[in-house]
Amino acid sequence: MINRLPAWVWFGGVLLTFSAGMVNGIAYLSFTNQAVTHVTGSITLVSVGMARGDWLSVGRLLAVVLTFFMGAFLSGLIIRGETLRLGRGYGFILLFESFLLLNSLWLYQHSSFGGQLVASLACGLQNAMVSTFSGAVLRTTHMTGILTDIGAKLGRWMRGSPMDKRRLLLYCLLLTGFTTGGAFGALLFTHLLYNSLMIPALITAFAGIAYMIHVIRLRRQKKSLYIAG
Repeated sequence: MINRLPAWVWFGGVLLTFSAGMVNGIAYLSFTNQAVTHVTGSITLVSVGMARGDWLSVGRLLAVVLTFFMGAFLSGLIIRGETLRLGRGYGFILLFESFLLLNSLWLYQHSSFGGQLVASLACGLQNAMVSTFSGAVLRTTHMTGILTDIGAKLGRWMRGSPMDKRRLLLYCLLLTGFTTGGAFGALLFTHLLYNSLMIPALITAFAGIAYMIHVIRLRRQKKSLYIAG
């Protein structure tokens, strides 16, 4: 049940959603004018480009979709599981994502389309990192599923079904995190341009290090209890 979600999942989920909103907003305002987390939108633009015969745009959009897929693929190789569980390689993935965002920053500054691709890779990596926990689907880089779940739950509640208030709260927090992250990223971009990517890079690095410290502490506590027992 959603009641089993520990506090670090709530905080981490909202923090990473805020970070992803920033990355997406910055990417959209870049010289490419293309978001990196909206795979559905990118595939639609591929279809439009094919119909118009704009093969350069088709190739670039397909590259963005492919790198998002590769990020998810790499996450699957590292995590090797769909259920959120303490002790898996989330810390490493978050640090790797931070490294990718710094590389994306450098490429964007040199007017390279590779900045878009590396940002997409980082988002795919993050989105696949957490799939499910206690029946709660957690997505941190796009809001289509989140908004769908909120609408469906409110509709069922209007028909008399019980409302899972904690799950609804989590989804609303994720939606708010992504929205405010996008706004904050856009605001920073007007002042710092691509250097604004430093913020989500620092956020993911902080989250990765904090997670690793948390795991080490829990393992030490279990070891102490085992010895004492």
